[in-house]
Amino acid sequence: MTVNQHSCVDCAIKHLASAVVIAREILTGYNTPQYRLALIGNLNEAQEQLSGIDPKLANHIRSLRLKLAPEGLELAFDQSMIRRIELCALAADWRQRHGLYRKAPDREAVRTAALPAPRKCRCSKDAPVDVLVPLSADGSISANDELRFALRSIERNLKGYRNLVLVSDRPPAGFGEYRFIQASDVYPRKQMNIHHALMTAFRAEGIADEVIFWADDNVLLEEMHVTELPVTARRDGLLGFSNAPDARIWHRSLRNTGEALRKAGYPAVNYEAHTPVRFNKERYLALEREFDFYSEVGLCYISLYLNRYGVPEAVPMTEVKATCESETVDVSRLTGKRFLGYHDAAAPALFPLLRQRFPEPSKWERFPKSGPLYSGEPQIGVVLGTFGSAPHIDLGLHWLVNVNRLPVLVVDDGSDDARLEEVCARYGAQFLRLPVRHGHWAGDMRIFAEGLEWAAANGIELLVKLSRRFIPTREWAGELAELARASNAVTFSSYTTSYGYGFRTEATGMLTAAWAPLAEQLRKEAQPGKRIFVEQRLHRAARQLADEWLTPEFAAYRQLHCPGRGRSGYALWSALLGTDRKRKYPGLLWHNANPPEEYAEAARQAGLPYRVEDFR
Repeated sequence: MTVNQHSCVDCAIKHLASAVVIAREILTGYNTPQYRLALIGNLNEAQEQLSGIDPKLANHIRSLRLKLAPEGLELAFDQSMIRRIELCALAADWRQRHGLYRKAPDREAVRTAALPAPRKCRCSKDAPVDVLVPLSADGSISANDELRFALRSIERNLKGYRNLVLVSDRPPAGFGEYRFIQASDVYPRKQMNIHHALMTAFRAEGIADEVIFWADDNVLLEEMHVTELPVTARRDGLLGFSNAPDARIWHRSLRNTGEALRKAGYPAVNYEAHTPVRFNKERYLALEREFDFYSEVGLCYISLYLNRYGVPEAVPMTEVKATCESETVDVSRLTGKRFLGYHDAAAPALFPLLRQRFPEPSKWERFPKSGPLYSGEPQIGVVLGTFGSAPHIDLGLHWLVNVNRLPVLVVDDGSDDARLEEVCARYGAQFLRLPVRHGHWAGDMRIFAEGLEWAAANGIELLVKLSRRFIPTREWAGELAELARASNAVTFSSYTTSYGYGFRTEATGMLTAAWAPLAEQLRKEAQPGKRIFVEQRLHRAARQLADEWLTPEFAAYRQLHCPGRGRSGYALWSALLGTDRKRKYPGLLWHNANPPEEYAEAARQAGLPYRVEDFR
């Protein structure tokens, strides 16, 4: 009896590969009637698929099936039988590639031809396929631009998928109309957390049996149907890397993966090519019964899956993928490639090219906010943090109040400097002394919290936090208001080439409406004596708020002003801060660049009675 009314070499190879996998599982303990039926059925399907193309090979497969199951479902076979099935698949693949079979019709033509639909075998190419993208819980250092370009390329070029599924700790702001699955980063290594995200998604209800795993920095450069997704491999084998304690963690993970595969009797091909990969949900879930993904530095889930279940044919990575890893991008390398992958270092040079290539937002992109966030003349206020040091506060208030005409809150981190209150009263500035000293790091965080609550209570639209030794000796409020209106950003900061920080806290502008809800959380985190990397913590918040308060105006601003890797989430306020903490800038005093003598000279010119010693 003929089961299928069409012949397909690819389908035959897939059935043979499935038979090999099921046979191995039977030998390792899964000897159930269901597995035995699946094994016999796959061999019969492979025979039928080849009967009209290669009758001799089809008859050979039939003889193997009869030898394997001479009496009903009582199977009798060993590793040599599995190897013979593998050789049938390799023979079909070799004969097809070398033109011994008639050339198959164009796949797209077969899909779109208006012909009566034939009966399909169980490996039907029309099976639902979901696209699954796991995202880091910490968000993106490039304001989710990676995800935007990946999704734009999927919408334009990928055909035949069903749903988009994003997996992360929280839904990424600025996107909608996708399936979201919550999975937190609970493990110390990236590959562990991605594996955890995949396992969580595959256990969720409604996910397709077939899924394409897609990293947010994978870009599809040409049209492709999901059935045409190639398996890509690297030339360097997994066992060629070192797992010595002083080796790179990624190299140790590669080597450990190879060792685990070799111990289990599987090949150790390196499939970590960083291109999209197709997974079968049930097979992937079964991997945890064989391998420990969470010990030491973790294992490489892609190579484990593809080596464990077999690949009919892999394509060398360099044939289909362009990789950009440095700040210089050679556009010609993208020609003729199907995929683009890149490292963070390449993003500043690559993103403008991707915007040209994919200028239209995808159907998943959203603007959470619309319209101007600031009034025509936004009310600006300043919170000035200090620990004692009345001379610095006196000089700073002179420029803030007498020149810039700004309301100011001075927050003292629990010092006993009795002069501070008198200095603030002279300028009409409000003063708050914390009851206990928090220290340099926690104190800085607490000052942000106090300033945001003060700004919200006093109708201040745009709060600027300044450190006591950061003293602009000129008018600057007007240029900040202009930058706020032009960018529609919720945060204003800069980076420093010295120290390597991508965010600065000695002078930070914040839209009060966006930042004030974080004040209570910042206060809780600012425990006295606690060491906090404040720049990193607030930069993370700034990136999140940039997405949650994204408007078309700020999206356009970001495209024109991309300061580079790790410098996202804010409008660049370089007119005041510059881009190097150790460089002198006109109209600015900052202790990394200006000695006490220059502070004292600025005080003298302002008519303040301080000496050099007062600023040490």
